Amino acid sequence: MSHLQKRRALWGVCLAALALFAAAMAWLHYQQLCSPGGGTDPYTSDLGQHLAFAQKGMVYSTVSLLIGPAYALAGRWGIAVLLAAFHLAAVGVFAWGLRAAVPAWSRPARLLTSLVVNLAQAVWMPRGGYWYQGTITGTIYHNTTYIMLAPFAMLAVLAFYRAWQGMTGRLRVGAWLVYTVLLTAATSFKASLVFAFAPALLVLLIADLLRTRGKNLGREVFMGCSVLPSIGLCLVQANVLFAEPDSGMRLIFTVEFDCHAMLWGPFNEAALLGMLRSFVFVAAVAVLLGRAAWGSFRYRFTLLVFGVSLAEALLLVESGERLYHANLWWGPFICFWLLWLESVSVLLRQYTVWRDGGRQGRLGLRLGLCGAALAWHIVSGVCFLVLQLQGVSYNIPIATYHFLFW
Repeated sequence: MSHLQKRRALWGVCLAALALFAAAMAWLHYQQLCSPGGGTDPYTSDLGQHLAFAQKGMVYSTVSLLIGPAYALAGRWGIAVLLAAFHLAAVGVFAWGLRAAVPAWSRPARLLTSLVVNLAQAVWMPRGGYWYQGTITGTIYHNTTYIMLAPFAMLAVLAFYRAWQGMTGRLRVGAWLVYTVLLTAATSFKASLVFAFAPALLVLLIADLLRTRGKNLGREVFMGCSVLPSIGLCLVQANVLFAEPDSGMRLIFTVEFDCHAMLWGPFNEAALLGMLRSFVFVAAVAVLLGRAAWGSFRYRFTLLVFGVSLAEALLLVESGERLYHANLWWGPFICFWLLWLESVSVLLRQYTVWRDGGRQGRLGLRLGLCGAALAWHIVSGVCFLVLQLQGVSYNIPIATYHFLFW
């Protein structure tokens, strides 16, 4: 078989896999909208609730401006197909993000890799809590705003990497503008990214200020202004979401809550197990390939952004009737997706080194362990997706969650 024939065959497999994935996503979301209560069961999906918000004129996200017309045009299938398109977009942007790690790979190879690794969920373990509740994962199947945020969040951060290169040379206004527009667009869907990204960027700018002893102040101010449109959007969204007198943001230490009803965070055994099961692959990369990982600015920055988002989720809560909604945990979800990209990129770069003859420090063994961890996530994610496609609620316990105390 010639090189051209192999490339065409790979494209054929890639397109078939993407078509199958798109069909599965459309069917999944159609089922969610047809669930008892018209898709309003909170343990089936948020789709029905978000559609109801849009129909009532409660506009706090670009999602509200898209799902209403989609429903008017083609009913439930209209929303299902729209969300499937966003899932495909997320896979495509993730594949584009892998290009820096494996520039020699063909586009269909990167797309197939992206599709496979984005099927991953928290690893399964006996009596490990819940399949989803309490976990942190970058691929979400039930929340409309998150699904639409995902590709724009990744595009914004990838554009930021390009714009940041101008901090040590000539700052390109075009690259800065593209990054600012994409960050603002991402915020218009959901504020979760910028809520962690802005503090992380501030840390980066302060570090640059100290490094250059104030000689780069103009560029630092210019780069810092990129988050202002997003902050303005956050204020607009807050006026809609926190309209009730007792609603707002509070330090978790100042709010009374039932630790057994708080599904996210280190407040109960199921949540602790969920987080433990979420980080197997990224922890393996950090421990076993840490030196190579730390040499990448992208990896260091996404680790910082994820750390900020996790700290916010652990320390802050919404008050009032939204206390148990745990919406601040959407920040770790989207930022974990960014860290997931960079962890996979580290693995692929080191695999290239090993394939080219690098054997230092038992690299093959370390790659094998990281690959096994990734495979465990992917197999677990496929099992979870199959359950979802069968119409099972995402609130699925794994036997019983009493794992630490037999």
